[in-house]
Amino acid sequence: MIDDRLKVIVNIYMAKYDELTKEEHDVRDKWAAVSSCVKKWAPDADDFETMFDAAMKKAGFLLEHGDAHPLEGIRFLCRNGKKEEVRRAFEDLMQRDNGEIDDRQVRVQRFLETVNGMLDELAPMEWHYKQRTRTVIKYMALIRPQENYFLRASAAAAFAGYTDFDDEIGYDKFLRLRNYYHMCDELVEYLHTREDLQQLVLNALEEKGKQIGDADIAHIDPAMHVLAFDIIDSAYRYDFYSDKSANRKSKISTVAKRKIDRMQNKASLIDEREDVVDLFDEIDALDKSSHIPDLAGMKTVHAAYGEGVITEQDGRYLTVEFEGLKKKFALPAAILKGYLSFEDESILQKCRDMEALHEKRRALEAKLTSIDVQLQLLE
Repeated sequence: MIDDRLKVIVNIYMAKYDELTKEEHDVRDKWAAVSSCVKKWAPDADDFETMFDAAMKKAGFLLEHGDAHPLEGIRFLCRNGKKEEVRRAFEDLMQRDNGEIDDRQVRVQRFLETVNGMLDELAPMEWHYKQRTRTVIKYMALIRPQENYFLRASAAAAFAGYTDFDDEIGYDKFLRLRNYYHMCDELVEYLHTREDLQQLVLNALEEKGKQIGDADIAHIDPAMHVLAFDIIDSAYRYDFYSDKSANRKSKISTVAKRKIDRMQNKASLIDEREDVVDLFDEIDALDKSSHIPDLAGMKTVHAAYGEGVITEQDGRYLTVEFEGLKKKFALPAAILKGYLSFEDESILQKCRDMEALHEKRRALEAKLTSIDVQLQLLE
């Protein structure tokens, strides 16, 4: 990374710090959430759900995104007979690994498969309970901040682009956690040289601690991992990169500016992708829950063969017996295209609704593919 550009971003962060700590959007709430979680996290607690609720009470704004409610997903599992399985999943996630970040990412994936597998089994319609990669990484940062970093993939991409960090960080299933931690480590190394920043943040956290009755928040982040994420996140969220001081030609060449703009575009696409994934999961859950109506034994009329009776239904395939003739038809196409008709108009409407969900699902799949292609072209 280029130190001059780190200096620019940190200077903007300091200049805007009063604005960043306004009550409505106070960045210090990140430290408050970490402090609360570190003090209350006790995986061996008799009642894991109660402990989890207490530990994550102040972290909702970090973990929940739009209509996605992963915290409620964990609570749901605990309330529905999976409390010990959830406890073991967190114990596995948080096991010591001597700093092997690749092993840590494997455990993140294992947590996702375990927890989301239980959610798919018990609440297939509750797509908003689903755990995401970003959510699980944030669990780790809340529970053990001295060893982990929070992640927002779009903000990471934008920061990497501006500071000229060359290793690919990725996103979602393409995430390379080791590279992201490496970038954050380099930022922390620079932050150790900025005593002015450290003092500014310390004073602000001490003030916040007095306001909320938690003096520990001023000392909960000696490794400056929360601070590193806050700088990365704030730089993207509040668009430090458009600041005049971040675009001086004496600091940023034309070639470098093109690279920075490319990474900003990548960051926007990652944000868009996360929204599309959430919408896809919602439509996918509805699609999977929509069932073809049971038509066996019902009378139907075919445009050419006349009146018939449905003698068998095997999934989406119907066997219809007309006078002296048996024919097979596929649903819902046979009804939507008018080959088969019924007195009960709700059957046609049900098929239309199913087809509309199929179409939305296909459109979202195409959108995700398009975004992934665009992101690959920007690498």
